[in-house]
Amino acid sequence: MAVNAEVETDCRYSLPHYRYILRKAKDLGYWLPLVRDVAFGLPDRDFFLVRHDVDITPWAALEMAELEHDEGVATTYYFRLHAPFYNLLDVEAADCVRKIHDLGHEVGLHYEPGYFLERGQDPIEGTRRDIRVFEELVGFETRTIAQHQPAQGPLLGDISPKHPCAYQRELVRDIPYFGDSGFHWREGCICTKLDRDARPQLHTLIHPHSWTKWDRDWQDVLRAHAGDLSGRLQTEMEDYITSVEAYLAKRAELDAAREARYRDE
Repeated sequence: MAVNAEVETDCRYSLPHYRYILRKAKDLGYWLPLVRDVAFGLPDRDFFLVRHDVDITPWAALEMAELEHDEGVATTYYFRLHAPFYNLLDVEAADCVRKIHDLGHEVGLHYEPGYFLERGQDPIEGTRRDIRVFEELVGFETRTIAQHQPAQGPLLGDISPKHPCAYQRELVRDIPYFGDSGFHWREGCICTKLDRDARPQLHTLIHPHSWTKWDRDWQDVLRAHAGDLSGRLQTEMEDYITSVEAYLAKRAELDAAREARYRDE
């Protein structure tokens, strides 16, 4: 995948501006850790923590991860198990996760208490189970988690001592925290907050889907992602149609071969 090489200082949701943010942070001398580097206890050094919640599309996440790798930066990505937009059992979606991990980024579960609460189930036990399932799917152990839609969900107790949450008080209350949720910064773009004297430790949330398409209204960004996802489904369906046609053309031959195998058992 080609990585956009442009840099843009104007504050907007775009990959060129995101590249500018990363370069500004590095020029100021911030350490850019993974969540697992700071979630078990705040270090005594300046840092700019960047994390990504992958709400809609792992393909946008991979595009952002490749840009970061191009800049020599590793960050943290959290993926959902219950998203209506992507399925981590799908080969291409799973490959995105593994590629991001192979680029040196941290990968973890974007856990969803609401999924369990809507079904009358214990969200803590459900999340613990989801961590195990997620690790089985990706094929490696994870170190941290992040809650999906925390403003609309409960504050859960201890889920796992091995998996501290990126929304813990130390990372979103004890140090400045700025998120890009809903395509609108509450207090201005994160690039205006990078100041080691005023904010030596800083945490930001960047949603990849908000930054990988630009020059359009935010509603049309989401519609464009919907079009991409729909296109993938359409391609899969056309491939399936082709495979069914090929099967039907050879069905008598295939049926005879299968009967022969049964006889030979």
